[in-house]
Amino acid sequence: MRRIALLPVKFVLPLLAVVTLAGCWDMRELEHMFYAHAVGVDFEDGVYKLYVQIVDFSALGKHEGGNPQPQDYGGAWVGKGVGGSIQEAIQDLYSSTQRRIYWGHLNSVVFGEKMLKQGIDSSMGVLSRYHEFRYTHWLFATREEIEDVLLATPILEFSPVYSQLGDPIDVYRQSSLIRPKRMFQLIVELNEESLTPMLPLIHLERSHWRDKNKRYAAIDIDEAVILKDGKWHAVLSETALLGKRWLESETERTQLFIKRGNKTEAVLVFRRPKHDVEWQVKDGRIRFDIRLHLQAAVTEHNAGMTNEEIERRAAEVIRDEIRRTYLEGVKRETDVFNLLDPVYRSRYRVFRKLTEGGRFPLDESSLRNIEVSVTIVNTGKTSDSFRVR
Repeated sequence: MRRIALLPVKFVLPLLAVVTLAGCWDMRELEHMFYAHAVGVDFEDGVYKLYVQIVDFSALGKHEGGNPQPQDYGGAWVGKGVGGSIQEAIQDLYSSTQRRIYWGHLNSVVFGEKMLKQGIDSSMGVLSRYHEFRYTHWLFATREEIEDVLLATPILEFSPVYSQLGDPIDVYRQSSLIRPKRMFQLIVELNEESLTPMLPLIHLERSHWRDKNKRYAAIDIDEAVILKDGKWHAVLSETALLGKRWLESETERTQLFIKRGNKTEAVLVFRRPKHDVEWQVKDGRIRFDIRLHLQAAVTEHNAGMTNEEIERRAAEVIRDEIRRTYLEGVKRETDVFNLLDPVYRSRYRVFRKLTEGGRFPLDESSLRNIEVSVTIVNTGKTSDSFRVR
């Protein structure tokens, strides 16, 4: 009988390990894909226009000294696809892209004015259906050319990852005026009868920033779009929205300027304002009372006012801002402060009766009382006005 030669155990075990190793044979190299960071969607002449911002991660690299690597093109490329639907526009873009586009890192979505006036349903349907998309995208609206918005270069940074488009919450934490909106938050607002959907409105500021060679277009958010039935309804300016910050729990830091004419006499900083809202229905009409208890730090004080006078003047300004914002909303048949939401959640039958037949239940007299209490808790290094002796 012929003998079969057997391999030693020390050779067999490594061989079995190699054979059974799953490996990553179909793994795609990271540098062989394009990464979508932001998209813009618009609707014009009966077709959808899709803009995709592709991030160049080499622009995030650093020299040994810590400075960003210079990039003549701003660290991003923008591609465009056109079609009878958003998916068709995406396929049109695929035909010219040189590598696979990966959507898992998508960070921001910008809707054009015409897209919002046509309706947001189709866009939200695509964003919520494809498995690589998440519900945490930052959402914006704009009247500008979307291509210009996606190509706007951040100041001192060469990558759009560090722009307001990529990280709006960073600026909001320093100056809380118009709150950034994530996709899941907008979905909630669109599906709740008592909430008013709003999107930050981007415009490009072309006069504030420059270097020795040229001026730069910077992303600026100073308006908000009100949506109704998923469509563009109205626009409120930053001035008209000043009162909204006092009734938002997300407000982290906001400044108040006490003026006499064009002269600023004091500047106060508020953090995390607290408020209470009470409501009452009588004779088929609803009335609201708002109370605010605010703490402030004085950052500028040049008029010789006492702390008590500053507190009183600040309370008057805040009260006026809230009333003005409320009235701006009423003009547009919009509940800017979502005052009806507690009614909707605690007394739904009352809410249905108030809004029966699609009626807007608020008028100028619906906001009855606004009580504001301001307490100065910090005056900095000095409590008096600065004077040259």
